[in-house]
Amino acid sequence: MFGDELKNPLSEIIEKFYEPDNENKVLRICLSGILTEFSAREILTNAIGRIFLSKARKGDFRKMPSILFLDEAHGFIGKTFGAEDFRAKLDSFETIAKECRKYGLNLCLATQRPRDLPEGVISQMGTLLVHRLSNDRDREMVERACGEIDRSASSFLPNLQPGEVVLLGVDFPIPMTIQIGMPETRPKSDGANFQECWNDLL
Repeated sequence: MFGDELKNPLSEIIEKFYEPDNENKVLRICLSGILTEFSAREILTNAIGRIFLSKARKGDFRKMPSILFLDEAHGFIGKTFGAEDFRAKLDSFETIAKECRKYGLNLCLATQRPRDLPEGVISQMGTLLVHRLSNDRDREMVERACGEIDRSASSFLPNLQPGEVVLLGVDFPIPMTIQIGMPETRPKSDGANFQECWNDLL
């Protein structure tokens, strides 16, 4: 992923993406092929975050502000690995959230489990897009992170319909409910159809 002996090390791909003559607007890094054993995916994601953190601290994003999108953020932020005596914290994206806006590097986190993110990270988010939340602890986390929503306003979060989202943030004096349009290419996020698969067995 990073070594000089590789044909296209990831660090080099990231550097080329930010070259002035590059016309691409989006760099997508997919880790679905990385094994989940031994915290490999978390460690690799943290190493990628370190590349962006280093570039930010050098001022590389001041003239080319960027947004990092981290999907399933609860799986990568606030994590540690290693034995108790040699435990290491995977904190690159946490550090990006806390200090990199001034360098031109912003962070967008997507998660279905806000309660598993450190409160200090969520409180750094200037804008929240909140879909249906049925878990009390998730709603409490959103309430603590955003002063614009109180318990009575958050009580309707479990009742949001598919595609409905509550928009919260410093630029919005009151919570706003909006409807997200359906994408042209629908994601493959449906679960298994048990009735269809088990029909022959019944």
